[in-house]
Amino acid sequence: MSMIIRLSSTLASGLCALLVFAHQPAAAQSPQPQTQEARADSMAAARLWQEGDPGQRLHLRGRVTSTAGTPVSGAGVILWQADGAGHYHEQRYRAQVFTRDNGEFRLTTAVPGQYYGLKHIHVMVSHPDYHTLSTQILFRGDPALMPEDEKLAILLEEVGNEQGKVMVGSVEFVLEPF
Repeated sequence: MSMIIRLSSTLASGLCALLVFAHQPAAAQSPQPQTQEARADSMAAARLWQEGDPGQRLHLRGRVTSTAGTPVSGAGVILWQADGAGHYHEQRYRAQVFTRDNGEFRLTTAVPGQYYGLKHIHVMVSHPDYHTLSTQILFRGDPALMPEDEKLAILLEEVGNEQGKVMVGSVEFVLEPF
């Protein structure tokens, strides 16, 4: 069973953020007319992992809520990371998604490789009605993870599907209103 780690802007206030290139999922660039629901789905999901990429594929489900526990619709979630071998690329492994009405988003990527210490995914979550949250997703079982950071790390499960084995995990980000 996947574990949800709630990260709030007060917990992560000491972490810094970087400016990244925005990436639109291919479905959002389609010249075909889309229904409003299909457009919302394409804006709430990004696929960074491609066949042949190093590392193990990761399906990450995320959710953004307020401190009151209500879903935050339309929050911008910017994510960037190293590839499965621990290398950063200027144009790859960077995405921006927007949460659906239920506050959810999805990301298909690679479990990041070691890059100067921890395996991690950088995250910046913003919405006009809330304080911006800048944090990192850490992974349980990472040998470089300090014991005090274990409670902030997410648990990944390996599952099999028709395309082979994939890691799955989930995370929840909590935003504070202004």
